[in-house]
Amino acid sequence: MPQLFYQIKLSLVLLILLSSLPAFAIQQNTIQFEEAINNQSFLQLDNEKQQGTIIKPLIDPKSYKYIELENKLKVLLIHDPNSEIATAALDVQAGSWNEPSEYPGLAHFCEHMLFVGSVKYPRPDYFDELLAKGAGSSNAYTDATNTNYYFEITSQYLDKALDTFAHFFIDPLFTEDLVEREKNAVNSEYEIDVSSEDWKIQNLFTLFADPKHPASRFSLGNDEVLKKKGIEKALQSFFEQYYSSNLMSLVIQSRISLEDMERLIKPFNHIKNQNLQPSQFTTFPYQFGFICKYKTEKDQLTLNWQLKGREQFTHQKPIEFLDYIIQNGNLIDFMKEQDLIISLSSEVFMEESSFTNYMMEIVLTEKSQENEEVVAEITKIIFNYIQKLESWLSDDEYINQVFKEQRKISKLNFNYLTEQLDTSTMARILNRQKPNEVLSSEFIIDTLDKDLILDYIQQLKNTQNLIILIGNHQYSYSNERVDDKKSNKQFLQDKLLNEKSNLYRLVYSKQKFDDHFINFISRQDEKLQGMFDKPQQNEFIPDNVELISLCDSSESKLPQIVHSDKLKTLDQQSKLNLFLMAGQDLNQYSDEQCSLEEHKYQKQNHYPILLNKEQREWWKSQTSYKVPFIFGALQMKYQKSLSLRQFTSLRLYNFMADEIISKELKLPLSSGYSYELDMNKKTQIKVYGFSEHVRNLFKKLCSCLNPFRDKSKSFLELTESKRFEIAKQSLLLSIKNMYQDNLFEQAIQIYLPQLLQKDSHDPAKVIEQIDQITQQEMLKDVRDIMNDVQYSSLFIGNIDQSEAIELSDEVQSCAKNKESSSTQDNIQDKVAIINLKGKNLIDSRFIESGDDDDINGVTLNYYQIGQRKQMNQAFIKLLEPILNQQAYNYLRTDLQLGYVVAVEFKTAACVDGALILVQGSTEIPMKVNQIIDDFLDQFSVYLEQMNNREFQHLKHGVITGLKENPQSLSEEGDRLWKYISAGTIEFEDRQVAIEEIRKISKQDLIGFYRNSFIENKSKLSLQLYGQGMVTQMMNLETQAEFNEFISNTKPEEAQLFDPLKASYYQCEFEATQI
Repeated sequence: MPQLFYQIKLSLVLLILLSSLPAFAIQQNTIQFEEAINNQSFLQLDNEKQQGTIIKPLIDPKSYKYIELENKLKVLLIHDPNSEIATAALDVQAGSWNEPSEYPGLAHFCEHMLFVGSVKYPRPDYFDELLAKGAGSSNAYTDATNTNYYFEITSQYLDKALDTFAHFFIDPLFTEDLVEREKNAVNSEYEIDVSSEDWKIQNLFTLFADPKHPASRFSLGNDEVLKKKGIEKALQSFFEQYYSSNLMSLVIQSRISLEDMERLIKPFNHIKNQNLQPSQFTTFPYQFGFICKYKTEKDQLTLNWQLKGREQFTHQKPIEFLDYIIQNGNLIDFMKEQDLIISLSSEVFMEESSFTNYMMEIVLTEKSQENEEVVAEITKIIFNYIQKLESWLSDDEYINQVFKEQRKISKLNFNYLTEQLDTSTMARILNRQKPNEVLSSEFIIDTLDKDLILDYIQQLKNTQNLIILIGNHQYSYSNERVDDKKSNKQFLQDKLLNEKSNLYRLVYSKQKFDDHFINFISRQDEKLQGMFDKPQQNEFIPDNVELISLCDSSESKLPQIVHSDKLKTLDQQSKLNLFLMAGQDLNQYSDEQCSLEEHKYQKQNHYPILLNKEQREWWKSQTSYKVPFIFGALQMKYQKSLSLRQFTSLRLYNFMADEIISKELKLPLSSGYSYELDMNKKTQIKVYGFSEHVRNLFKKLCSCLNPFRDKSKSFLELTESKRFEIAKQSLLLSIKNMYQDNLFEQAIQIYLPQLLQKDSHDPAKVIEQIDQITQQEMLKDVRDIMNDVQYSSLFIGNIDQSEAIELSDEVQSCAKNKESSSTQDNIQDKVAIINLKGKNLIDSRFIESGDDDDINGVTLNYYQIGQRKQMNQAFIKLLEPILNQQAYNYLRTDLQLGYVVAVEFKTAACVDGALILVQGSTEIPMKVNQIIDDFLDQFSVYLEQMNNREFQHLKHGVITGLKENPQSLSEEGDRLWKYISAGTIEFEDRQVAIEEIRKISKQDLIGFYRNSFIENKSKLSLQLYGQGMVTQMMNLETQAEFNEFISNTKPEEAQLFDPLKASYYQCEFEATQI
């Protein structure tokens, strides 16, 4: 797939991410903060003498080795002792800007073709089959100046996978039959992308590029381009011309030793080295300094600046430096208070070594959308803020204060790196940066260059670096000649667009900034600038990163080691009793013995302690990841099912809470803390961050949930009608945007839930409720819901038992009606899930989007397995990798039905099932539905022909994947919370699945498969037809004609879905899915 919509979130440098590092052997339990910050040796390496020494986080247990092969291919080997899964990625410095102009999209097509086969491994599905055996996957992307290939697999299969992978780049096949087959996949990808709202800005940029620059070329590829004569020779020529080993970097990570991995990379020495220099593109590609209007269904205002490249400024990070102040000052709050915007987000959008695009995406309020002058007004405010920024940063004292904050945050984020860069990202960096900085270059800010920062501010002030994009659904196309004498003001008032791109299916108009507009937006307004505030000093940056020891606490216990054999025989209440305060009293041990017991406890994959059975308060001390963090979660489960209005009220309340949190807690959220708030069919709030301040942060966050609180003690002003109106607009916009997603996303997110679950609320009906509901009604609904709920909570990480008890009690009480006598009885909501037993149902929908060019169709077949049994999980885990791989090879690679093909097993409440998804334009969904069933028949034969050795390899690969321990504190917290929030407490499900898989024979698996997918098949086929597919491919015009067509063409044995005739399972529990 291409990564043309390439974005790097600036928050990567400023925010701590949501997972942590693997456990490793005993180290000193305390890492002093000042020692970590002041020890410059881990950053200030002599690059010439230390090229082989990788700068890595203080707590990183991995071992690294940098090698340059004889053919100049750069290699980074990573030994990870704690992961069963191996990953590898290769990056080559050649992309779409290198391809010949007569074959636009050739680089992307070459990316597709390298996966198809090689001289040594000519069978097209060989690599995919190998990955399936090893519970693996693969993907790739093509960018402007690089192409990136990556895969993952269990370590057992790494040797063979690497050899196959190496031959992608040694002796790929570009034979006529393989090329012909893969063309449709590229064209299907093109049809999906040009029909997507998310690609419109990217494609507009291509249209606005200098015609002499390769950025102006169509780089995706489609039928028209790829069917040109000579495409096979063009592919071979492109590969031979640009795929040189000295332009490649390879990263491999596995539990295999560095020495053994070094032996495994020998095949990569056979990649040809042509001693090429990477292509240099030194000029700015885009022609800016104008306003562009374009038709879109996702209304938004975008400001984009084309700035100098930042690749050489990895230690200074000038754009991140400025963005920190823009996001944490009061610019966004000021525009919200003026009722101009709903939100503003910023990011780096498409960059190469010679340029960087800094983009602000702005969602306007309804009031702003009605005012043609608001674009100029918002741009003026932003330009004045940039001018004020220049004034602030000219002060040495202030710029040093900001730098010290950012340096401290960046070093903390790096040293306690909570998400390791994946191998794909590392391979890209290795091809661009010094080898020893492959891990640190994305994170560390350690050099202050005031002149450089002020230079970037000057670039932001230059209007010729700016493009303003206005997307609106009310614009329409007209081929009338444009009046060249129109002012920018008149241009903005005009709803007609006069330019069209059939290739990108875009309608737009553009106009250069006139002098009046430039003067208006760039003129200094002292009164306006007097309203801007600098970010406050960040008090949430931690000073104490010491890890706790339970041996220092007089009230802590170590949980007992409980075996899965014991758990799987117990009901829920028995499990709760087993875990209630279950542990060893540490006071019985001497200091030395206590430390040994604590280490033993940390190394075991133990379960948490239940601190309070009535309140469902859980705790687990976990410092083996060596991070001074806490993961905390709180759930409120409602007594009754929600009415449509109550559901809408909760969603509105959620948006209001998020809005105030983003305002009041922006500094901690840019300092290593994160939160999630979800008020849906139950309310959940999760927090992750440094243990020093997480308690205070959680208390502030959970206060937003409590509609009973004393308003004077809360920062959530519910009486503010403006915030309520913004929440209504935000909710409305979020739902409308769901209907503009790709068809397959709509099928999964909108239509399937309504079919499977009886009380699932239709987003279209929620939209109707939004207009009707008042603020008082919303508050009453939320109070009624929250008045009687069941609480549960979990705290895991750098926290002892006494603090966990105090924090759990505080968190649960802060979101509670003190006057209510709510019970903590075990609330068992009955969820109605459709019962398809023996049925073959079809639900076909004509998606009238207004786009006659959207010729995509989606087939989403749901096969119901039945109510949860313990054995289901084992069978499902065995089937999933091979069913997915075979479906992909047959439906996508062989038949070329569409670019999007996927298999996923899905649990709905207590009912297991499987989804098979295809989106494409080759066949209509009714036909694809039948093809999927034909494939399932063939897959039964595939299972029959699988020999015992292959079956045992499959079992081993799946078991290896299930044995994979959490790789971070947040991952472990999420895993435990899944079971606690569901109420099933099935902590043992992975081990149980492993034990059951070991017992399964091939005939058992075949029997389960045939019963679920063939002999007793229970199926619902959801089919979405894009407007262009109906009007162009099927030659139908009306909904009535479409309904008649579906009725006449459905298989005889199938019935059209009728909700009035549906029957339902009544689920009393929520099964979890591994």
